[in-house]
Amino acid sequence: MPDPSQDMLCTALELADKAVGFYAKAVADCPEALGREVFERLVADKKKQRARIEEVYRGLMAGEKWEAACVLNEDQPEDMRRVFSKLVPGLPPGKAACMTVVGALSAAIDAELQALGFFQDHAARATDPVEKAFLAEMIRDQRGFHVLLSDTRYYFEDPQGWLLEKERAGLDGA
Repeated sequence: MPDPSQDMLCTALELADKAVGFYAKAVADCPEALGREVFERLVADKKKQRARIEEVYRGLMAGEKWEAACVLNEDQPEDMRRVFSKLVPGLPPGKAACMTVVGALSAAIDAELQALGFFQDHAARATDPVEKAFLAEMIRDQRGFHVLLSDTRYYFEDPQGWLLEKERAGLDGA
């Protein structure tokens, strides 16, 4: 009988592979430099996440327990709310993006929300404390990806609104 944790990790690897493929295609198809930069960032982040999942998966497949297979990450995650702001300094508010970029961002947001639900469902059923901590890390990553994508879509749909809300820019420029 297959181990539910191994099955979950196998599915997580498939989800990560699909995300990397989707984001790589978005990089190639995106006409705006800023959109390409965001998707390139997501390709790199998803590849890191995939490597992390694969490391744990290989350990469990080799017969290790969660404590041995998963070294928990002690690093503080990057605040994804600030990532997009760092990508757009000095950019004047522009026109709304073409719908292909907004459509790609919307599809990516939907996919990240589905992945978030997948990890949350497994976290609710997990009994091993290390597995729970690993899933909490995956959930945090998914939420970060969602924030980055949502901020990017908002910027492309309404650049002036994004600058007013996210950058706290006043109408007088102060």
